[in-house]
Amino acid sequence: MKDKMKRVKVDGMRFINEDGNQVIFNGINLVCKEKEKGYLEDNIEQLLEVYSNKGFNLVRLGVFWDGVEPKPGVFDDAYLDKVAKVVKKAEQCGIYIMLDMHQDLYSVKYGDGAPEWATLDEGLNHPENLTMWYEAYLSSQAIMKATDNFWANIEASDGVGLIDHYAAMWEYIAKKFKDYSNIIGIEPMNEPYMGSIAAKAFNTAIGKIKENNPDFDMTNLYAVTSKEQEIIQKTLTDHFIKFDKEILMPFYNRILQAVRRVSDLPIITGGNIYSSSFVKTGIEKIRDENGNIDTQQIYGPHGYDSVTDSTNYEAYNKENISFIFAQKRLSQEELQLPVIVGEWGAFPSKDFTNEYIEHMAVILEQYLWSSTYWVHYSGIETDTNYSSLERGYPPSVSGTLLSYHYDYEKKSLSAKWKAKRDGTTILYVPDLSAVNPQMIYSSTEVEINIRKFKDAPGGFVTIYHSEEGMIEVKIPLIPNL
Repeated sequence: MKDKMKRVKVDGMRFINEDGNQVIFNGINLVCKEKEKGYLEDNIEQLLEVYSNKGFNLVRLGVFWDGVEPKPGVFDDAYLDKVAKVVKKAEQCGIYIMLDMHQDLYSVKYGDGAPEWATLDEGLNHPENLTMWYEAYLSSQAIMKATDNFWANIEASDGVGLIDHYAAMWEYIAKKFKDYSNIIGIEPMNEPYMGSIAAKAFNTAIGKIKENNPDFDMTNLYAVTSKEQEIIQKTLTDHFIKFDKEILMPFYNRILQAVRRVSDLPIITGGNIYSSSFVKTGIEKIRDENGNIDTQQIYGPHGYDSVTDSTNYEAYNKENISFIFAQKRLSQEELQLPVIVGEWGAFPSKDFTNEYIEHMAVILEQYLWSSTYWVHYSGIETDTNYSSLERGYPPSVSGTLLSYHYDYEKKSLSAKWKAKRDGTTILYVPDLSAVNPQMIYSSTEVEINIRKFKDAPGGFVTIYHSEEGMIEVKIPLIPNL
């Protein structure tokens, strides 16, 4: 797995590499929002080695418009060269990369993302000391105006429109990184925010509810009735799907067309900021300037419970998470695209953390999805409350993967696939210290080899199958499991 990386491309609703093997990704976000660090963690190369030894094969790597284009039309090659160094190190570690143009609250002026020169807020007010950072999306007139001006492609000080700048930036990045075989896609913008449309949508929903409940308080979530929830969901969905179709999709197509001038890298289309919850996405197939569908598109939904970023994680609702991702599954089936869940989790280090991680793992297994956990922070890699992020899974399947399951309690991995002739399938197992080939069950005759990591208990089990047909494999940790 740590030889030269094989390019990965989209094949219908799955990923395949150059050998035609189906690929599943298990990864993590490495997103440094600190400008003083140059938007990259000081020990990021060491972190890649750590996560590689835990079987991770994907990193969603944050890059920032403020870092790439600090002045209008001027690209910072020193910053991009540092990013390139990380991508090269990732390849040496057997890790694929998603390039995520990250933003929160639109701009470095309020959070992270756009440079100040691209923050045309017209001097409007931005509130301070909010209880939750994301409340600014509905209360900051400055952020709303700056974002509205972005979507309207208002000219920057050099006379060039903001989206024109953004597209040129992505073309420059794509050209610089097009030859890196371990980059599986580029994400034009993290959780696109729709500006003043958001506040209008929420105000419309609240207005409808207050017709029957004048005392309605949106901040008291526990007092919201099921009928009121339906009104909120429908109203927001109607407004935000309109944004997705009329503003976001033309933007994605604009970025696609810029990137396709220099590269065939897949485009990762995530939903708007509110589709990370119960709001259905309006994402569609991306198209070139002639209206032709581009086949290299990835659906990258995010999903969080309402308690995320709060101090009330004891109220985390697993059923709600299952519902949110069942909705994302329906969107995937409509789009007929492969999925990488770009963000999920954001869990604090608590006794219940692994339970929540394992619940999400079941969802990923059920839908055969790839994902990147949000987010790495200092110490998480050694914190046992996050140990379940390391799990058994099939990174590469020669054929069509039908199902797999990692049993955390028994530390065993099972997988079932329709094998191709003369193919090699690779399975990752977190602990192979007590496993030998004779302890591995296979439903048909295969050749089994174990490649244990030098500095970690896990490793890869390779399964060579000379004949095509159905194969089921079970890998226990101890004999007679």
